[in-house]
Amino acid sequence: MATTVFGQSCSAPPNTSIFNIALCVEGEVATVGANSIAEVFNAVDSNRLTSRFSGYDQETSAGEFRIDLRGLPVTLGYARNSTVLYFTVPSLGINETFDGGTRDASNQLLRDYLNQNGNGSGLLGQLLAVSPVDPLAGNPASLQSEMVADDFAVGVDPAYNSTAPGSSFSAGLRFGRYEVANIAQNVFTLPLSYAYTFANYDSLIVRLPLTYIEIQGATSYRGQLGLSYKKAIFSRWALTPSLAYGIAGSGDLGSLGHLLSMSLTSDLRLFDNGRFSLSMGNLLGYYLTLPVRVDDVNVDYDLRNTITRNGLLLSMPLQKRYWGREFSLDFFVTGTWFFGDALYNDNYQEIGISIGPRRSADKLAPNLASHPFGLGLKYIYGKGDIDGFELNFGYRF
Repeated sequence: MATTVFGQSCSAPPNTSIFNIALCVEGEVATVGANSIAEVFNAVDSNRLTSRFSGYDQETSAGEFRIDLRGLPVTLGYARNSTVLYFTVPSLGINETFDGGTRDASNQLLRDYLNQNGNGSGLLGQLLAVSPVDPLAGNPASLQSEMVADDFAVGVDPAYNSTAPGSSFSAGLRFGRYEVANIAQNVFTLPLSYAYTFANYDSLIVRLPLTYIEIQGATSYRGQLGLSYKKAIFSRWALTPSLAYGIAGSGDLGSLGHLLSMSLTSDLRLFDNGRFSLSMGNLLGYYLTLPVRVDDVNVDYDLRNTITRNGLLLSMPLQKRYWGREFSLDFFVTGTWFFGDALYNDNYQEIGISIGPRRSADKLAPNLASHPFGLGLKYIYGKGDIDGFELNFGYRF
């Protein structure tokens, strides 16, 4: 893409890393791949440019810097003999200039602008729409997707309808590996929960999953707190309303945000002949971000999505008991669809198999012979070149 402002042609960088930068200085070109936002700022630092380009003068040289910011094209640059910093985001129609009298001062004005106006300019929302690895939303490894999956699971998982009245705890391990737009994410989750089952076998459930994510050298963290009440309406049907709060952040990816959700999950047994049963699960939820302020940085993604998750589950009780308890072999398919504000991915599907607690034949009475152990595997695919799998283990005590 040629420009008259910078006086040279500067092409977009190759897409090889999470962040990609093309540095064009006085006819010379260099490309940099980076896996953290700090590396991006370092790449365009005046001292780093001086060491990279022998003819670079930090006060007079012309330079254009094209940055692939996790999928969002951004351009920075200085004209020759100028202290005015140009900042453009073509997809949002942003064309800003900053003049602090020196280039270092102009750089600081840009940082101040991003800290205070990142959302007002639409940058944060656009990142959710174009970034395949945003920690907050837009891909199966994100906080929003995990909240949807957990809200759904608490309504349909047999681990929550096979308990005697009183308190119970569960813990587990979950590992997922996802490739989205050829970027791999390894997701490690410790799901913790507490349930209190009442005399009528309704359950109050508190969930606290904690997650660590590794993305090609970058790291991300998240946690959530969920509260659900599982109510058996009839022997074949139960409803579970849930409220949840989650927070996700990554210093490497330059992301921080939190979400609030409200959902309702239906678990309906369609058929049961004693040898196998067919159940249908349906979730409808509303998920929205909340504003965050850290020191002088304002963050508000202003994201609102209505989400539905639907699935069918074929359960086959094992005829033989193991360790004196009963198991079921389950096969399932699910689909998740996102409506509202734009996301990188707005739907994905899952198929899987699990062995775990035998399901109660009557939702108004638990199967107390059911084993509290569970193990599962699922494959995930969807729009946006999503391809991945997830292994999970759980135990209730």
